[in-house]
Amino acid sequence: MNPIARKQKKSGIGTFLLVAVVMALVFGAALKLRPAIEAKWHATTSTTTSSTSGQTVTAAQTAFIKKMAAPAKRVYQLNHQVLPSIVVAQAILESNWGKSELYQQANNPFGMKGSYNGSSKAFPTAEYIDGKKVTINDYFRNYPDLKSAILDHDQVLRAKFIPQATTDYQTAANFLQENNYATDPDYAQKIIQMIQTYNLNQYDN
Repeated sequence: MNPIARKQKKSGIGTFLLVAVVMALVFGAALKLRPAIEAKWHATTSTTTSSTSGQTVTAAQTAFIKKMAAPAKRVYQLNHQVLPSIVVAQAILESNWGKSELYQQANNPFGMKGSYNGSSKAFPTAEYIDGKKVTINDYFRNYPDLKSAILDHDQVLRAKFIPQATTDYQTAANFLQENNYATDPDYAQKIIQMIQTYNLNQYDN
């Protein structure tokens, strides 16, 4: 064989081997990185979604909404009294997404004061007195479970705060404000904004 041809052949084989080694290294690195990339992608997509307003909603917030919405819908279908959107919005606002001690220790997501079947617990609470926000201690209803809390909330709101024929969440929120459910002067607007931000009126259908 011609020495030049032999040299070219060896050079070609060497180049091929070098390219093969490089490709193997790149492919191996990609395989090692893939699980980490997939894990990061799944973590991102499973913990955050977007609300109708574009605001980020965490998986925990979505779970809390569903936890409140399911029994609220059942109670509304049974009694046709308090809209599920109002129930869920109040639960979010009053319990800070289920993080409040009142909710965690007394199954009370609505800030319902007084006692339930003679059971109550004292907690600090923010109130507005003469236009100023202050913190006081007060007694709140202690419920055995969430279902009891929602049923009681439904009865109390129908009797004292929202007329039974109210089927519009904005009107219902304004009734809560007018009938002094809370001392916060912006309470109705906060409830309405909560419903619109998280599309809670979908549960009213």
